[in-house]
Amino acid sequence: MTTNSTYSGADDSSMYLVCRILVCFLLISTVSYSLAGKKAAIVVDYTNGRKVLFAQSPDAKRYPASLTKIMTIYLLFEAIKKKKISFNTRFNVSKLAAQQMPSKLWLKPGDKISVRDLIEALVVKSANDAAVTAAEGLAGSISKFCALMNKKGRKLGLKHSCFMTPAGTPHPKQVSTARDLVKLGMAIYRDFPKYWNFFSKKEFRYNGVKHTTHSKILHWYNGADGAKTGYTCMSGYNLFVTANRCDKRGKKKRLFVVVMGEPSGKIRDLYAAQLMNKYLVGFDLHKKASQLKDARKSLFGQLERENPPKQTKKKPKIEEPILHIDDEIMVADIATACDVSRERLDDIYEVDEEKFGIEEEFLVHSKQKDTPPPLQ
Repeated sequence: MTTNSTYSGADDSSMYLVCRILVCFLLISTVSYSLAGKKAAIVVDYTNGRKVLFAQSPDAKRYPASLTKIMTIYLLFEAIKKKKISFNTRFNVSKLAAQQMPSKLWLKPGDKISVRDLIEALVVKSANDAAVTAAEGLAGSISKFCALMNKKGRKLGLKHSCFMTPAGTPHPKQVSTARDLVKLGMAIYRDFPKYWNFFSKKEFRYNGVKHTTHSKILHWYNGADGAKTGYTCMSGYNLFVTANRCDKRGKKKRLFVVVMGEPSGKIRDLYAAQLMNKYLVGFDLHKKASQLKDARKSLFGQLERENPPKQTKKKPKIEEPILHIDDEIMVADIATACDVSRERLDDIYEVDEEKFGIEEEFLVHSKQKDTPPPLQ
């Protein structure tokens, strides 16, 4: 079977696509299993010296998925700031860009799209065809654009990142870390404050069609004003988010958070909220959680005294999240603290738009001549 084979009839075409997806998935899986779905997280206090407040495997290599698009957006912002392009500049859509797998805007070869629309599509829709269009428009080819991504990454101090695609579609060599991604997010906030509002957009329209953000945490977490999500089966559910709050005296505190490798979008967002709740000024969720934890310890301590456990060998300490997010009591605490009902949370996460683009994770551009160079 080759990618140049042609078939007649919708059924044959569908079977060809299914076979191609399965073969590509098996190829990727053989080299990628070791990193698949592993968790990592980091919380940084941006206001007080970029202090790391919490870290869970922050330097372990993970698949960034569509968090890669933050670098693509950084390069677009930089080109605008240097007046090489403007928000009204229109890029041509190539055949290669139009062929990208979902999530996408369904751009067609020969279309022209403004840089503003591209940025909104990258942030809100996480559109892969928009990412390739941006890369080709800025650098002429994917390979040249990825070289720019890696050069900029080294300049920004991303020590463990390698960019091989502008969209974050799977590539066995495309990896990053929670620490690198939070550095990238803080850099874009620092270097382009006038453009930060793009990351807080909850929807945008293109050709009369309304697209809503994959970053659902923006709809319910008080103080969240910027986010970007990423998902493939190999990466798990990833999130970059920042939130800003004030205490009673008006003192501000901004946190930047990256969470990677969670099993669902809802759990990922709740865990990020849990982390932010603990460290944001004037918030008492952690106090509630500690009180609940102390009550449980007291109860279990009494039970252990009445029924002493058998002596067993000590297991090695495993790095764990602050709290178990699947605990219904803890989820209820988070909902209460964020002034959102459980019913509202259930409604928000009833449909998982990120899974609509699940095909993207199986796509391998092995037949493309325009392949990016390895990181030097």
